[in-house]
Amino acid sequence: MCTGSAGCRPSQTARAAMPELLPGDVLLRVGAARAVLRPQAGGRVCSLTLVHPDGHAVPVLYQYTDAGVDSLNWAKGGIYPLVPYSNRIAQGQLHTANGTVALPPHPNAQPHTLHGHAHVLPWTVVTHDDMSAHLRLDSPACAAWPWHLQADMCFRLTAHALQLDLSLTHLGAGDMPAGIGFHPYFLHHENARLRYHAGRRWLTDVGCLALGSEPLSQPEGYDAPKPLAPGMLTDYLSEWDGALELELPQGEVLGLQTDAVLSHLVVHRPPQPLYLCLEPVSHVADGFNLAVRGVPGTGAVLLPSGGVLRGQMTISLSDRRF
Repeated sequence: MCTGSAGCRPSQTARAAMPELLPGDVLLRVGAARAVLRPQAGGRVCSLTLVHPDGHAVPVLYQYTDAGVDSLNWAKGGIYPLVPYSNRIAQGQLHTANGTVALPPHPNAQPHTLHGHAHVLPWTVVTHDDMSAHLRLDSPACAAWPWHLQADMCFRLTAHALQLDLSLTHLGAGDMPAGIGFHPYFLHHENARLRYHAGRRWLTDVGCLALGSEPLSQPEGYDAPKPLAPGMLTDYLSEWDGALELELPQGEVLGLQTDAVLSHLVVHRPPQPLYLCLEPVSHVADGFNLAVRGVPGTGAVLLPSGGVLRGQMTISLSDRRF
């Protein structure tokens, strides 16, 4: 997420205690590990506490505390799904082989769209027990996305990790541009160290649209743990190996792993480092339009009718320290 999203309002200050459970919430628990899911708020994970291997409980997310979700000015916090695309589509104009599709711009990213619509719609609970849950969204063709889609999220909690599986199924006719990802808000402090490996960084314009990529040089990279540059930043990265480590405020090391579908990474921090967004996604911002223009490496996918795009993310705690 880039500076154009600044109008989205922050949620309340992060708290270590589990948030109040609301009607419709799903609580997953394994020992002291807890995950609160809010299907009615776009399938969002509101809070996540994992158990460190030495036995103490560690909150890892900047909490989401709103009961629902504002369809335009959504509060920040937790984890929400990015479906049927991540980030922006330039000018609200989606160029396809069959012509241009007009999509409504988002007020905080004018004149572009932002993050799809799945995270502002209520999801249904298919199944759940103490350790796992399956949520589903059925979204017929609409102004926000003129293709019929189904999205499924499956969650599995253990003491030390939360696994999230996300799938997007095209239920309409013809080919559908498709993208998926996750948008987590991790607890953060300005001197926290981060480690990841990515091969390329994308250049952007003032509207946070990707233009093209360049190799990420060793001095600029994060192959060895180090703090981010001070202040607000947003990086679009690709050829990411699907693994990263983040130092949490009390020194524990959080790990994030994805499968090969989520090979792009967005790193975003606001001016005040209350949280850090580390977003595994399948494509770069405006990737569909860039691909139509012949730009390589965008991650853009076209799903045939009945086609499915799947991705997985696991958040965990390890016993190592930087």
